[in-house]
Amino acid sequence: MSYQLQDRHEQSCYKDFLELPEDKKYEIIDGVLFAMAPSPTTEHQRVLRKLFVHMANFLTGKDCEVLCLPYDVLLPEGNEKTEDVKTVVQPDILVVCDKTKLTDKHCIGAPDLIIEIVSPSSPSMDYVKKLNLYEKHRVGEYWIVNYTRKQVMVYRLLTSGEYGEPEIYMEGMVNSGVFRDFAVNLRDIFK
Repeated sequence: MSYQLQDRHEQSCYKDFLELPEDKKYEIIDGVLFAMAPSPTTEHQRVLRKLFVHMANFLTGKDCEVLCLPYDVLLPEGNEKTEDVKTVVQPDILVVCDKTKLTDKHCIGAPDLIIEIVSPSSPSMDYVKKLNLYEKHRVGEYWIVNYTRKQVMVYRLLTSGEYGEPEIYMEGMVNSGVFRDFAVNLRDIFK
């Protein structure tokens, strides 16, 4: 579940984000502060763990890094200072191959791959708001994982800078376009 905490005319940034209580999860999207669900479900955590382990095993020995929440991803609009960035998200899983984007505390700029596991209480956050956000910031590939439907939607960034039609998987192997040799069997993820 996520809900907006402020009027759209108020603007929050990373500096404000750092001053928020640490016992809750927040995100800022285009300057608007959102409170996230306090704790994911057990099934959410199972799916996250399985996907993370598959990706981590695949990336062993490669020059990319897989991270999972809670980890801040800052998506700047231009050359603003880090503290002034107005979009800060915490994807469930992210992969970054340009390690200059990583600091001790956050990623600055678009990851190569983001995986979000849908919260049943606020699906529009992942299916609409974050889809548009990740496309705008040119995240190379975006997976929306819905464990209640046992479905994965994969959006890939086209050369036009927009996402093409999603590939929808309900069985079999899910293939990555960013990491050509990476595939995961849905049976292993949703069992």
